[in-house]
Amino acid sequence: MMRASRNLLAMNILCALAVLVLVYGSNVLPPGEASAQVVNFDQIDRFESLGTGTLRVGEPPKTIIDDGERRVVILTIWNADAETKVYWRSPDGNDAQTTVIPGKGIQTFQTAGEFKLEAVGEPSREVNYGYVLLGLRK
Repeated sequence: MMRASRNLLAMNILCALAVLVLVYGSNVLPPGEASAQVVNFDQIDRFESLGTGTLRVGEPPKTIIDDGERRVVILTIWNADAETKVYWRSPDGNDAQTTVIPGKGIQTFQTAGEFKLEAVGEPSREVNYGYVLLGLRK
């Protein structure tokens, strides 16, 4: 019984967090600058972490995930004068992917344990980002 109420609480927190990201993002970003993979929210079993950071052009890629575990990543770019290159592995774990986000935006990824970000553009440019990591059932 305790586990069931803990799972219900976790799902309520995840739903509230997703709504917060969507509402906050809709106030910061112009229409049409969000995209996502199809996510089956029944497969999400835990909230893992959230974070923010700054990417600077010329620095090595920032590793967010590198452990082989399946996750959903909600990535928000709220300030950018450079492009954001996202390196990630598809959920089946076989295909390395690269996605370029040209400016501000929100994008959702399902990944198999690899997720890195890099700022690309002219020197002395940067990207400010935030992310939410949600674990997927095996």
